[in-house]
Amino acid sequence: MKKVLFVGHFNDQTKQIQKELSKFVSIQLCSDNVTIAESMMGIYEPDLVLVNVEGFTDGHLEFFQILAEKYVMTPVVIIGSEAAYRRYALYDMSGQVSYVDPQDMAENGVLEALMARVDIDAEVLPDGSIVSKDDRKIVLVVDDSPMMLRSMKQMLEERYQVTLATSGQQALTMIDKRQPDLVVLDYEMPDCDGKETLELIRSKEATKDIPVVFLTGHGDAEHIRSVLDLNPSAYFLKPPKADKILEVLGQLL
Repeated sequence: MKKVLFVGHFNDQTKQIQKELSKFVSIQLCSDNVTIAESMMGIYEPDLVLVNVEGFTDGHLEFFQILAEKYVMTPVVIIGSEAAYRRYALYDMSGQVSYVDPQDMAENGVLEALMARVDIDAEVLPDGSIVSKDDRKIVLVVDDSPMMLRSMKQMLEERYQVTLATSGQQALTMIDKRQPDLVVLDYEMPDCDGKETLELIRSKEATKDIPVVFLTGHGDAEHIRSVLDLNPSAYFLKPPKADKILEVLGQLL
């Protein structure tokens, strides 16, 4: 695991950065005291130094001089404006110092930039949390319509690992090989329909508790009653709205 030394003052944004990056790298927090920071460089031997220069003065130039003289090949990322970068990167002769400006970058842009600096293969969600692509929950979408499968994949793939099945029987085979965290299931399908597929999922001890969300193309009261009688985790009329289904899946997962 890569090691990051995080130096400087800690506001709400930098605390969020520290919290999220610590899921993927080892982060050591350090005050902006030059003597302490220099000592931590020798003890911790970081792969990257992250410096929040908010509140820094001319006295902190000494720390960057130390970095340039003793740790010339250690990458340094300054959290601050371009002006701050120009001020504190005076001693950078090897091109190892870069910066991210929280004022100029889009929401979550700082996190995305820092992830790139430490080679984190993950995504920043709208709430500012980071999830590894491999750690995302698995959602299996089952529908006999290729158009609906494509639409659902586009809705969900930013937040979840999405697998697709074109029939209930194919879905059951896939579930046996790799169990999803949730199934989005078309109620109306030929052969093994949604009702039968749900019953088969629930018939096995290993899969009986997987949340199942129905999709249905019929909105009349009698049909909806027959869907609800199966006690799905939720149901949506086709085509579902992205914000609504993401909200419900977020609650179920």
